[in-house]
Amino acid sequence: MPRDATQMTNTQTILDGIEPEVMTTLVNRRDAIRKGATTSASLAMGLKFASVPLALAALSRDAYGQASSTVQDVLNFALKLEIFENELYKAVLGTSAVAAANTAFAPVRALAAAVPGAVATLQQLQKHETQHTAFLLANGAVNDLNLTGASFDFTGARGAGNGPFARATTELQFLLLVAQSVEDTGVRAYKGQAGNLISNKAVLEAALRIHSVEGRHAAKIRRMRRQTNPTLTSVKFSGTITGGGIAAAGAGNISNPPAAVVAALEAIYGGATSEANLVQAGRNAATVSGSALPPGLDQAPAAQEAFDEPLTKAEVVAIVQPFFIPTLT
Repeated sequence: MPRDATQMTNTQTILDGIEPEVMTTLVNRRDAIRKGATTSASLAMGLKFASVPLALAALSRDAYGQASSTVQDVLNFALKLEIFENELYKAVLGTSAVAAANTAFAPVRALAAAVPGAVATLQQLQKHETQHTAFLLANGAVNDLNLTGASFDFTGARGAGNGPFARATTELQFLLLVAQSVEDTGVRAYKGQAGNLISNKAVLEAALRIHSVEGRHAAKIRRMRRQTNPTLTSVKFSGTITGGGIAAAGAGNISNPPAAVVAALEAIYGGATSEANLVQAGRNAATVSGSALPPGLDQAPAAQEAFDEPLTKAEVVAIVQPFFIPTLT
């Protein structure tokens, strides 16, 4: 239990529906000790938040004294993504230090305020991003680009303010699609970094163990999309995704999406590691022996939904660079 009741409120997770056995695994001190980590406050906090970047930071410091150059790169990369997400939600909520960003999102903010629970959910998401960012900075991550609220153009035009994502400032469903896609990019980015952590087993295990929990952020946005548009059957409450590109994004309710938006969704959900992929570890997951569904039922969608596909750092940079004014490295 936190010492301060206020701290409990401020750190309340949005993942209220997390399975008890998963949470038990995440906060198991004996397992952390067995893997070589100390039970410092930072480790406990990182595991409690059920967050990939927090656990990466805490375990890299506690288990190994200081981060290796590879782990340091992962932490710095994670920090860039966390600052980006934090500043996006702050602009949406009107709490950004950049007045122009608050003004730009005023129309969609009014639309969200008309939906019961929508603003509270966005506020909780933003609190998480603030906590993640602060924790990463306190545990070795470096803001090597000196990113602030002024470092982003949420229209996707790198400072021109007239990019293809500008509709997110005036259309609630467009905004939620963008938020979902940003969260999914983060999930796939962390999975893509697993290979860079192979020599640091404690950090790798933490990243992979918590990876599935991070996906619940994207699932929450999907539920919001369905709640604000019940006819949007292409987006499932569970947060799973089927198919690739536009299909996986569930963008069917977005009229005439700009070509650059379609391309971005394809980069996130399609491409060489498409969410339509059925092959995992060299085996077709839809036809694995002993897992066939009854006649008449298609196992392919279930196989597609069961796995998140990784994105490389280069792929992630290409996806998010339009929103960053400085050049990502």
